[in-house]
Amino acid sequence: MNFLVIQHLDIEPPGLIGELLQKAGHSIQTVHINRGEELPADTAHMDGIVIMGGPQSANDSHLCYIRDELQWLAARIDEGLPMIGICLGAQLMAKASGAHILRSPVRELGWFPVYRTMATATDPLFSAMTDGQVVFQWHGETFSISDSMTLLATHPDVPAQAFRLGQAQYGLQFHIEIDAAVIEQWIDYGESERNHLGQAGIVNMRMAIDELMPTAHRFCTTLVNSWLEQIHPSTERA
Repeated sequence: MNFLVIQHLDIEPPGLIGELLQKAGHSIQTVHINRGEELPADTAHMDGIVIMGGPQSANDSHLCYIRDELQWLAARIDEGLPMIGICLGAQLMAKASGAHILRSPVRELGWFPVYRTMATATDPLFSAMTDGQVVFQWHGETFSISDSMTLLATHPDVPAQAFRLGQAQYGLQFHIEIDAAVIEQWIDYGESERNHLGQAGIVNMRMAIDELMPTAHRFCTTLVNSWLEQIHPSTERA
């Protein structure tokens, strides 16, 4: 199958998601939208889209490429094209489907639990998620829940954590694609994030990597393989 990856920053690649797609024998085309690369007008050859994170906001109406991406995503959502949005990617999906992008009541940076909702048990991707699954977060904005969304993961402080639109269309506020090296790149890049965490917060976050990353990678693998099964039930997994 053929997948399009939309990247908004060089240090926010598809990571483990991309590795899993390639191991399963699928091809990946990447559009670096912040570099001026254009989204394809013809999507007939695409089986799915992976929309990555970045420092931009879905409210950045002054950025032509964000405005264009929102319009492009709205059309792909209406077409029923499978997609997974990560962090900013989820927020772009949310806004394109009628939700509002808001300042998060809590700036989630590091490892946080997310919890099941009433809809989780019957969802093809999230039904196996442990209540209190620990995920990696790196965001300061969140989104409202529109009528077109089914909420699949939540937290008391920041309720909008994961949602489904149409079949195989998922938005995740948290990062499932990361590894230790990517986290270090984000710490180096994010002056505001470093200041918010403080030295003690950064140390604690790093100390938890060895303990939490294996479970996070298993969770990512389960989600991606289940997503592929939704797109093409006969696809063999690597």
